[in-house]
Amino acid sequence: MRPICFLSDFGLGDDFVGLCKGVISRIAPDANVIDLSHEVPGFGIEAGAEILEHATGYMPRDAVYLAVVDPGVGTERRGLALETSEGTFLVGPDNGLLVPAAEAMGGVASAVSLTNREYQITPVSNTFHGRDVFAPAAAYLAAGLDLAELGNPVDPGSLARVELPDAKERDDGSILATILGVDRYGNARLSVRQNEAGFEFGTTLEVEAGEGAMTVRYVETFGSSKDGDLIMVPDSHRRLSLCVNRGNASRALALKAGDRVLLRHPHPEGSG
Repeated sequence: MRPICFLSDFGLGDDFVGLCKGVISRIAPDANVIDLSHEVPGFGIEAGAEILEHATGYMPRDAVYLAVVDPGVGTERRGLALETSEGTFLVGPDNGLLVPAAEAMGGVASAVSLTNREYQITPVSNTFHGRDVFAPAAAYLAAGLDLAELGNPVDPGSLARVELPDAKERDDGSILATILGVDRYGNARLSVRQNEAGFEFGTTLEVEAGEGAMTVRYVETFGSSKDGDLIMVPDSHRRLSLCVNRGNASRALALKAGDRVLLRHPHPEGSG
């Protein structure tokens, strides 16, 4: 029995996650469901894709990935099950959510559109394919069903794709990044990777974000700063995060996912 890694934007205030897991348990009662996150920003396909891609380095090698961030539910967008060249399965909507993770695991070897109603909860809701289409498909795959049984084959080249936000170095050496997400502590995770930035720990940076420009120190860990300090640290995704030590950078600076952030070395004193 394969484990199932479950990601969604459902949150935990409603019954959506519980119903999906109930469907999984009916079909594959021995499957271990790993709740990766259910707090992806609502309809945040790019944010969900980045989280799912990162998770592939830490999940069991035989995991089935169930990912539901689906603003197009009920439209003509396809439901998909993918198999990677490493033999891993991914299930979710054809909106780009699954592809970065699949590429991190060697690329898509085969894909099907989830058209076989025999492996769905019927009647299928127009608004909750997570429960009626995607959760059953993931459970059947975890229990050993052949991918081809779930529906019609799909050309991997036809899959929808998203461009994950990246960081751009400008002509003046500054770095323009995007806030990928804000965690429960108010830390704003940026699209610039630690190794791409090339900053040394202890460097003082000028940051333009939220309500204006500010000076921020780049440190290795929160313990290298004082309570209330505004700092930049590498996070667990090895990306730079804008934080307030024992505070909330998102609230303090009015930051949110999708905002642009400019990082640069301060101008030498007396220079233009």
